[in-house]
Amino acid sequence: MSDTPVLEHEGAVDDQFSVIQRLYEESLKTLDEGQLLKGLIVAKSNDELLVDIGGKSEGVVTARELSPGLSIADLKVGDTLEVLVYRIDSEGDGALYLSEKRARALKTWEKVLEAHQRNEAINATVTQVVKGGVLVDLGMRGFVPASQIRRQPVGNLEEMVGKQLRLKVIDLDHKRRRVVLSQRVVLEEELNQKKQELLATLQPGQIREGTVVRLADFGAFVDLGGIDGLIHNTELSWGRIKHPSEVVKVGDKVQVEVMKFDPEAKKVSLSLKHSLEDPWKTVPDTIHEGDVMPATLTKATANYLLVELAPGVTGMVPKSEFDPSAPPEAGATLQVKVLSVNVGSRRITVSLKTEGEATDAAAQANVENAEDTSSAAAENATT
Repeated sequence: MSDTPVLEHEGAVDDQFSVIQRLYEESLKTLDEGQLLKGLIVAKSNDELLVDIGGKSEGVVTARELSPGLSIADLKVGDTLEVLVYRIDSEGDGALYLSEKRARALKTWEKVLEAHQRNEAINATVTQVVKGGVLVDLGMRGFVPASQIRRQPVGNLEEMVGKQLRLKVIDLDHKRRRVVLSQRVVLEEELNQKKQELLATLQPGQIREGTVVRLADFGAFVDLGGIDGLIHNTELSWGRIKHPSEVVKVGDKVQVEVMKFDPEAKKVSLSLKHSLEDPWKTVPDTIHEGDVMPATLTKATANYLLVELAPGVTGMVPKSEFDPSAPPEAGATLQVKVLSVNVGSRRITVSLKTEGEATDAAAQANVENAEDTSSAAAENATT
């Protein structure tokens, strides 16, 4: 009788061992090549890791199966690692060969597919310049053609290495798991969004901030945030200018007033001078009839001369004051006497005769003004 309990105990142990062995064998059967698992590093050497992936199964990760930038020295026993089973030695001892970099690439591919389906942008860093464009690190390699990096051509692609791009997928090769991406698509979508928002809110009379993007002989083009507007030379300054470069340069941030806006044609006329202090506000206190002062000749015609008395403030010299066949040259500094000041119409008449004879000149100027000075008045009013 004393032997019976021992036999029962041994039988129970055998049964328990059989169950464990069966569970272990079943756990091995669930493993397959291509499977993605999380494992625990249980041992390491200089060139490989031993990773426990559960079910008492352990696999090997060699140094070359780690992602670029990750080394065995960076990892320690006890760290978790996501791996992919890429080979099972079924003919030998059943050894499992695992890969961290393939696991990362697989997960990245799934994220790329999801982002493509949702039309979402992906952030990635440029790692290398290749023929026709650059490579980016998505967790896998992606290719960005040079024409798809920016809206404008990139001069030196080497300058892009290390920079982060916001990208959308424009082409996929499912078989080879290759992806072509574009940042230009993202930038153009954002620009179109800004345009729509701007078109919905832009109104004449508004003061807007913009960036000077281009200069022409007739004016400066300003980016308001998706739409370019034009500042004509006459609206760049209260004074007369020959070229917009006298006032602004490309890249300048400027405060401009919206003068006209055609939403259908998407044309915007802007003014820089209207957002600046009007120099004529100081004229009543600084320029008076009878004043003798220096002036700069800005324009000479057969009927009149225009001289700048102060920045943005001009005066007119009538034709009786000079020889139309040999007028002074533009840019010359002249001494003039103020004959009349009309702030309401923004007109000042001056004489080159600064002594007593200026009285007769004033009378003659009044006659000439009454006859025809409309062209000079119109020009004076714009400046």
